[in-house]
Amino acid sequence: MSYLEPASQSDRKRKWWILIILSVALFMTMLDVTIVSIALPHIMDAFHTSMSSIEWVINMYVLVFAALLITAGKLGDIYGRKLLFLSGLGIFTMASLICGLSPTVNILIATRALQAIGGAAMMPATLSILNIVFEKENKGMALGIWAAVAGAAAALGPIIGGALIDAYSWRLIFLINLPVGIAAFLAALFIVKESVDSTVSRRIDIPGAVFATTSLLCLTYALVEGQKYGWTSSLIISLFVASFICAVVFIFIELRQPQPLVQLQLFRNVTFSAGNSVGLILMFGLMSVLFLLVLFLQLVLGFSAIKTGLAILPMPLVIIIVGPLSGRLSDRIGSRWMMFSGMLLTALGIYLMSHLSLNTSQTDLILPLAVCGLGMGLSMPPMTSAVITNAPQEKSGVASGVLTTARNIGAVLGISTIGAVLQNQLVKNFQVALNQIPQLPPFIRDIILAKVSSGDLRMGATIPSISGSLGDQLQLLFQEQFVHSLNTAMTVSVFVCLAGAVVALFVHSHVSARKPTHLV
Repeated sequence: MSYLEPASQSDRKRKWWILIILSVALFMTMLDVTIVSIALPHIMDAFHTSMSSIEWVINMYVLVFAALLITAGKLGDIYGRKLLFLSGLGIFTMASLICGLSPTVNILIATRALQAIGGAAMMPATLSILNIVFEKENKGMALGIWAAVAGAAAALGPIIGGALIDAYSWRLIFLINLPVGIAAFLAALFIVKESVDSTVSRRIDIPGAVFATTSLLCLTYALVEGQKYGWTSSLIISLFVASFICAVVFIFIELRQPQPLVQLQLFRNVTFSAGNSVGLILMFGLMSVLFLLVLFLQLVLGFSAIKTGLAILPMPLVIIIVGPLSGRLSDRIGSRWMMFSGMLLTALGIYLMSHLSLNTSQTDLILPLAVCGLGMGLSMPPMTSAVITNAPQEKSGVASGVLTTARNIGAVLGISTIGAVLQNQLVKNFQVALNQIPQLPPFIRDIILAKVSSGDLRMGATIPSISGSLGDQLQLLFQEQFVHSLNTAMTVSVFVCLAGAVVALFVHSHVSARKPTHLV
């Protein structure tokens, strides 16, 4: 036996341990994007707040996460991916503790922003480290596992959150991160090796980061608060205009910046651009489905948190099974048709769910959710491989930041856009339905419409306590119109995913044969 074999064998074991450590941290980070969705009704009741306020508990995390990812990716290239990973993991774990102890919804929203800062530091580091550690023959599989973990974490959030909420409280969905974060930190400290990009400039594009963040913030605020202030109000119109102007200024800055935040020339590669677009659309579909189903199952059907999580379970189970297989298959046949088929199946699954009613049972959701999971599982790994392998390897940190930013922008748009459609449609439907009840006093109708317009979806708080048949009629009416509005929002998500299938046809390549760089 050669003396060099043990060292080689040790290196092979180390890289798989690195994959496990990074996957655990990634799972925890991505879990916090969706685990909160299952707790929305509980947080709403605990703080007596509206839907628009509670959306910010999710959106603040995803928004800050998306806004900082590209900058964080470059910081990792400059100062070391391991250093950035450990720093982010420490911030994320500490912020999780504060989130779990928050006394008000505003403090919770603020600490979710801090949590996102840590997550944004971790995320690009995980993908760029994997891109360097794994050799050509294993890269597709490693990236497939990475993508499957990210997708499964996002999809498993509701069931894990449901179990924790029913076992103790919604606060446990944050506090559970403490032991996991500490264990991952200690393991990474001793096993992961440092890596840097010696060619990258140390100059950070602050103006680019400011305008990109401002554009996203204005757009998200307008979408979330549009129903409250009125879609034609000067505030909301001004926010949409400001978002557009900031986006244009951002592009202008990047084209003239010697060391831009986003190297726009990366988007000249059609596959890179199409892959990021599919990632955005895929997360739009995933978050919109989870958001709407949780509201339907808990507010309409009265499911407990854990029962809601179990009802959604078919989707993450299929993602977990299909994801790694899809990653290996994409190495052989390419990404285009797998992504195309996956997006079509995702759209089909959402379409099958867009016919909800008061008689819908948990069994009725199994097939649609499984079809969604199959589509997402087929799409995620080849999408990741197509993006990462079509960027220069020395820019892997920036490329992974762009990809994850696109995915998180999709998540923000999914929640904000679908939430806006739901709320706007509910107000219209409810107004028409209430006008058909002549015995309802006008002031009661105005109170109900005002609460629905403000985003208060708690039926007990929205519908006044009216005894007798009129009260029963109002309760039933609220549920019926809520379901009709949910179905309309689902249909919007179907068309968005169909657009993703069209975009996937522009993908031309898959995992490339490229040698990894050395760790330092």
